[in-house]
Amino acid sequence: VQADKYFLTPGSEGCEDGTLNYASIPAVERGLNFIDSVGLDTIHTRVSCLTDWMIDRLLTLRHGNGRPVIRLYGPAEREARGGTVAINVYGADGAALNHEIVEERANEHNISLRTGCFCNPGAGEIALGLTQEELTVCFNRPDSRMTMEEFRQCIDGESSGAVRISVGLVTNFEDVWKLVEFMGGFREG
Repeated sequence: VQADKYFLTPGSEGCEDGTLNYASIPAVERGLNFIDSVGLDTIHTRVSCLTDWMIDRLLTLRHGNGRPVIRLYGPAEREARGGTVAINVYGADGAALNHEIVEERANEHNISLRTGCFCNPGAGEIALGLTQEELTVCFNRPDSRMTMEEFRQCIDGESSGAVRISVGLVTNFEDVWKLVEFMGGFREG
């Protein structure tokens, strides 16, 4: 992180390092056998095609005034990326929408997304264009801790995270089409 101060989440969650292991250890062998039966080349081609189609469509989404709805982090080209796509959604005024609102709306449509700064706050700060000066002001406030909403207000409403879309083995065309249609719902004018 760029500032000299940070806050850990209270309790044991503050010590977490990444996503919890949902599948558990006994599932590993079955999963590897399944991947072997499908074939890595087949999986790669499928994920690559679905991701490429999705990114192409997301980048065409525009507000009535011509401004983009989506900002993509990372390369748009198929050759230089995998199936994990990080974006932010912007209003017609050019301001980033709160990623938590995007996630809440996605949940209402049964679309699974992950939002936040993920596992690397420092990389998130840089990708989102937050400066060391902005962050230092926020973390040097007289109160000892701040909520996420207070942090967003401190950085003047700039985005404090992103939306992550993961395309994988079980993703199908209907999934990515539904996601693009959903993101199109943020268009204004």
